[in-house]
Amino acid sequence: MRNTSFLKLGLAIIGSFVLLPALWAAPVAGDADFPAANNTDRHKQKVAAVQSGDYDLVLVGDSITQCLETGGEWAPLKAVWDKYYAPRKAINLGYSGYRTENILWNLQNGELDFKRSPKVFRILIGTNNTDDQHYKTVHTGEQTFAGIKAIVDLIRARHPASRILILKILPCGGPGDVTEYKRKYNRSAQAMAAVRRANDLIETLADGKLVFCLDVGQVFRRSDGSINTDLMPDMIHPNGAGAEAMATALEPTLRKLLDDQK
Repeated sequence: MRNTSFLKLGLAIIGSFVLLPALWAAPVAGDADFPAANNTDRHKQKVAAVQSGDYDLVLVGDSITQCLETGGEWAPLKAVWDKYYAPRKAINLGYSGYRTENILWNLQNGELDFKRSPKVFRILIGTNNTDDQHYKTVHTGEQTFAGIKAIVDLIRARHPASRILILKILPCGGPGDVTEYKRKYNRSAQAMAAVRRANDLIETLADGKLVFCLDVGQVFRRSDGSINTDLMPDMIHPNGAGAEAMATALEPTLRKLLDDQK
């Protein structure tokens, strides 16, 4: 009887591993934590800048980050870059349309080859992973978090003394949100839930020593919870005023992490 009980217990344990293969599976192409190549001219330029420059602050992200140094429609945001970031020896590693898997590849392929470890990496990525309005492949909150974690783990491995500030994914227009702007971002309720889930999980990465998490999303919401289109006209990209409001909300934390005496 005793031997039979041990046998049943052993089979139950083995069965639990069979039922949970995802916990042990390595990432594959299409996953948020599997590097996806995009060897663009911008990437090549940034690698050259990383390898030849000297930086204290690195901004990693998608179009919300890239727009801080882009002209045309986004030209007003350049003043925010010049005021809050450029004086702090910053480099912009933002890429329009990128997801965690694209950023992961960039970082693995030259964008972490700094001569001296920067003081702070600021990460804002993940909104495109959950975007079921423009992408065929959409990630869950858990999958998006896995991609963000992979980015954090890679930076920590390459620059263990640098501080990392992860910004929670910013709010985006949902099914009932409206704007008069020429471009509209309206994602499904499921996509909105994925963002909330990813943001909850992001908090678990913060250790209060080298990795920190900050939520500046409320800057873009009105008192009733709707998107403030005066700051985020298309319901995902901050305009000049929105970028200023976001930088102001970020400033106390960034100043502390940079040991900025200003």
